[in-house]
Amino acid sequence: MSDAGFTTLPGGLRVKKSDVLIGALGTLDELNAALGLLRAAIAGSAESALLETIQTDLLRIGGELATGQPQLAPAALARLDGEIARRNAQRPPAADYVRPGANEREARAHWARVMCRRAEREAVRTQDGYPDRVSSVALAYLNRLSAVLFALAQVDR
Repeated sequence: MSDAGFTTLPGGLRVKKSDVLIGALGTLDELNAALGLLRAAIAGSAESALLETIQTDLLRIGGELATGQPQLAPAALARLDGEIARRNAQRPPAADYVRPGANEREARAHWARVMCRRAEREAVRTQDGYPDRVSSVALAYLNRLSAVLFALAQVDR
């Protein structure tokens, strides 16, 4: 069976697999996989539980993109803002450019961070063509998530 390069989203929207919407969904999937690798590396820690919650939030954002129905609660954004404030208060400001690779945990956190930045860019592009499928909460969440991941990468520095 051939779909000729098209896919059908929940609700019946049929789009080419090269469509920006499918690109954004794929990038969210890649980010979720990168977070899974990081979570596996720090299993059992408080950060692991946080990452599992973030992965669930990303699935909700993907659901929004796929259906056009808001699924991510604003409280999720507030939770990230709290994490950023707490983590920034616990560490000194960066004195130099960061070169990922000090250890595996840090490298995985940075990999997830750059995947997050890409997911944010893809979501912004998608909003141009599908403004009803990308909520302002989802965009803000992706923006804040990269800051959380940066802070997670700095734990062992």
